[in-house]
Amino acid sequence: MKRILLLLLLGFTPFLQAQNSGSAIYLKQILSYPLGASVNPRLLEENASYRALASSEFTSLTAENHMKMALIHPEANRFDFSKGDEILAFAKYNKSRVHGHTLVWHNQTATWMKEFQGDQQAWENLLKNHIQTIVKHYQGQIAGWDVVNEAFLDDGSLRPSLWADHIPDYLAKSFIWAHEADPKALLFYNDYGQDGKPKKMEAILNMVQDFKKREIPIHGLGLQMHISIQSNNEEIKKVIEQSTATGLSIHLSEVDVAVNPKNNPDFVLDSIVQKAQSDKFQLLFTSFANIPASQQYGITFWNVGDKDSWLRGYFKRPKEYPLLFDEAYQRKGAYGELIEEIKRK
Repeated sequence: MKRILLLLLLGFTPFLQAQNSGSAIYLKQILSYPLGASVNPRLLEENASYRALASSEFTSLTAENHMKMALIHPEANRFDFSKGDEILAFAKYNKSRVHGHTLVWHNQTATWMKEFQGDQQAWENLLKNHIQTIVKHYQGQIAGWDVVNEAFLDDGSLRPSLWADHIPDYLAKSFIWAHEADPKALLFYNDYGQDGKPKKMEAILNMVQDFKKREIPIHGLGLQMHISIQSNNEEIKKVIEQSTATGLSIHLSEVDVAVNPKNNPDFVLDSIVQKAQSDKFQLLFTSFANIPASQQYGITFWNVGDKDSWLRGYFKRPKEYPLLFDEAYQRKGAYGELIEEIKRK
């Protein structure tokens, strides 16, 4: 953490001077809501361009991986807050908001959790302690949490998981426990692929309605928006409108626009593809602008530059360019086009 702050003090200013030269306009300057990115603490420390971009272009930061279960709670009696604390310190230095991701997920669980044995009460104690230890550690420092991540399958059924299998009504209980630990934090349900998956969307909306009826604390919906240039515009708009109609805060929480979703090894990022991607970015920002201001929690990209995208590693898709900044951490043409479109409106 100290090393990251020292690097900022020693090496950040020249980059900012270069970026601020002339009449450069930052996207964040013309938005009335936070613009965010998920970040990797190793890259914040080792990569000066990455660090500078995370500082200069974004007003909200999310830990891409280091607040997930396996990394932050690697052993039953040990939590590791070191990397999360580094991200928090970096954000504080830059006066950025921090969004917490994620308290409960079926994936990236710790080995000891998978091996845990006990009755329902023991499982509840495990999950409650996990949630409340983390939320209390960051109490008053993190604006909102993705409390539960990706709990529903495409057909609207509850996803089988350690938590669903051992804790009845674990979604509601997770939100209650998180609220007890930090009553001021905004609590989100976060999921992907609602566009084109009406049963999944219906299940999420039914959950929200049920929570409201039972007075379970829920404040927002995270729409991940891992989309592609082939995604259906009307389906995307419908999901945003349906989510907005709940009255909850809306977060486009993990945005990237894939240009090579079929992993074509001969793929070329030509002007036609670039235009299609730019149009999708504009669709997301325009749709978000139509949300009432009181419900606009923000838009967060899933990492900073193309070379850092999870799509390249997870799907073994090296020719993928899904973000607003290229492999050299330079703004793409879509960045300027977004600014012009937003200014026109």
